[in-house]
Amino acid sequence: MSDLKGRSTEHVAIQIDFILARSKYERGEIAESLKLYHDLLSGLEKSPFALDLVRCLINISGPYADLGKYEVSIGYLFEAYKKIRSLPERSTLEFAVLVNLARVKSLSGEHESAIDVAHQARESAEHLGDPHKLAFANMNLGEFLLSAGRPAEAVTHLTRAFTLSDEHDFRTIKISVLGSLCALHEGLGQYDLAAAEAQQALTLALEAGSAEGEIEARIALGRLSMQAGDLTQAEQQLLQALELARTRETPKEQVLAHEQLVQVYRLSDRLELALEHADLLRTLERSIFDTDRDRQIRNLTVLFEVERAQQEAQLYRVRSEVEQEAREAAEQQVLERTAELARAQHEVVARLAIAAEYRDDTTGEHTRRVGQAAARIARALGWSETQASVLGVAARLHDVGKIAIPDAILLKRGRLTPDEFRQMQSHTVIGSRILSGSRSALLTMAEEIARSHHERWDGSGYPNGLAGNDIPLTGRIVAIADVFDALIQARPYKAAWTTAEALREIQAQAGHHFDPGLVAVAADVLASLHQEDSLFLNLYDGQQSEPLAEGEASHVLAVFEQLLVERTRELELARREAERSARRMERMALTDSLTDLRNRRAFEQDLEGRAAPLGNTPFTVLSLDVDGLKRLNDTHGHSAGDDLLSAVAAALTAAFTGHGQAYRIGGDEFAVICEEVMKAADQARCLDVMAQHLHQAGYPDRPFSTGAADYPADSGSAGDLLRISDQRMYRDKVLRRQQRPVQPLE
Repeated sequence: MSDLKGRSTEHVAIQIDFILARSKYERGEIAESLKLYHDLLSGLEKSPFALDLVRCLINISGPYADLGKYEVSIGYLFEAYKKIRSLPERSTLEFAVLVNLARVKSLSGEHESAIDVAHQARESAEHLGDPHKLAFANMNLGEFLLSAGRPAEAVTHLTRAFTLSDEHDFRTIKISVLGSLCALHEGLGQYDLAAAEAQQALTLALEAGSAEGEIEARIALGRLSMQAGDLTQAEQQLLQALELARTRETPKEQVLAHEQLVQVYRLSDRLELALEHADLLRTLERSIFDTDRDRQIRNLTVLFEVERAQQEAQLYRVRSEVEQEAREAAEQQVLERTAELARAQHEVVARLAIAAEYRDDTTGEHTRRVGQAAARIARALGWSETQASVLGVAARLHDVGKIAIPDAILLKRGRLTPDEFRQMQSHTVIGSRILSGSRSALLTMAEEIARSHHERWDGSGYPNGLAGNDIPLTGRIVAIADVFDALIQARPYKAAWTTAEALREIQAQAGHHFDPGLVAVAADVLASLHQEDSLFLNLYDGQQSEPLAEGEASHVLAVFEQLLVERTRELELARREAERSARRMERMALTDSLTDLRNRRAFEQDLEGRAAPLGNTPFTVLSLDVDGLKRLNDTHGHSAGDDLLSAVAAALTAAFTGHGQAYRIGGDEFAVICEEVMKAADQARCLDVMAQHLHQAGYPDRPFSTGAADYPADSGSAGDLLRISDQRMYRDKVLRRQQRPVQPLE
């Protein structure tokens, strides 16, 4: 009886921890939430509460997905699924795992895999006999099929979801399904049907009090009314959507409304209003960009904290496990793990420093030189070798906050404006925030340096206006090393100074910018640092008391010169190899491995660059989808499908060379960003050339569908350009199927 009571108490404590972790996640405290979930996992792995362990695995996947760590999120969901399958009875948690797994796979771009998992989720819902889960599963499956360019199958499942929701009055699902059906039919050119679905979604949203559903429905109705030529109705719907989006403070919906209103006012020749909404749109987009950048910095900090917490937890578990063994063995293992943690931490520091320096010093050498100089100065002040070495590493992070400074300011050649200078100054606060909260002596010192290395001895520095000895000694040392190295290096906004000129400037600033006592020590250190060759430092310390004879000296000098030549050659070869490796890595990151075309990441970067800001040279985006690839893979194997994709890529490149850049943006989807607006007749000629190349490669039927959108005539937004060209491509696919019932590539 006491055992049952103990288990009940333990289970209550677990539920309280679940509530705390979930509440922290919902408040945006992701690092704290993940720490609680990891602690829960550690306890549940050896507990009898199997279902709670599965729940924890499902819940912990969510924050990792939000941070973009899709592989980690999928790993936890697979672990949850394996544990569920080992249970004697299938649980409702199986449905939760499958729904979350499909969502994460879709977010990571694995659309076909997401569809397969969504099918399993629908089967799980049918097994459970829960109509709400079944409606939800059909809705998800339909949306994934729609995203994958399979509209016919999508309609089937969306209709099933709508029928179930109508029977059981699941209004939220009905509104979402109607929105998806509206987008699908709009893409197919069935505007009347799409408008009816948008109107029905609006009616339901108003009845249910769903502000989100109302905004989406009014934007869709405004867009459809504009396409139908009813600009008055379009304006009315879009203004109402905009007002509601402003009330709810949802910037992305405001962007959609402004984009459509710009088009409405252009079509109705009310150019002042069009310009007004274009200005508001640009302001909103800039605000969203800044918010996203802050979120990325916050996510970087969260991941850093989570990984550090996991390392500390692992170290704690190792210590607990070895307590039962002999003390010597236990202490030895703890020392090894501590050393591994220190090495990993030093690697993180070095990589983070290089990342911060990358945009204005592609080698990261500035941070290395500042760290080396700071360590030398510290040794000259009498610091221990250990303390000086820690300072040398920590000093490399002095400008880590530059990660958050836009290139337009960081690399500006002219004088910064007051606003730009204030934003540049914020890198000290951002850097200290990224590094704050650590119990590591290294990171604590790095935080202190990042915050204080721009303070001045006379109190005129930033961010806190500290003066004299109130400035931490580490910050005073790094300030001298940083300014000295910056002076003797060429930058986009200045030429390099000589060492003598830089030393005179450092000494001139003693008592103003720098600690005068430190300057006296640092000047000798910096002068000797640039007179010595670090390759030979301390080579003969304590080994050579007598001067060398003339012949011996000549011989040693010749050996040294030869070593220097060989070392220089090795370093030059290493530098070139590093540059080649960097170019290869960059190319791999932006190139599709199968077709050798630029990939989706490259496409999105190039399209954003061409479409923002408004006013750039007009151009055309062409979407292209390979017909029947799945059937070919299923019938003849994936190697046959790969051959077709390679042939399409070669034909696309040959046809559009001189007209634009070709991309493979995923699966059977390709795109071209044209150099300028491409007329329909020119597009047709290029596509005929492409079809001829494919015919010569053994594909007699024209196995692709296409659609195009023009910037800025169709839209000034990169996302909308792709969406519009995709919609027109799907319309082309449907028309081709109607004209030729027998599908290609059977």
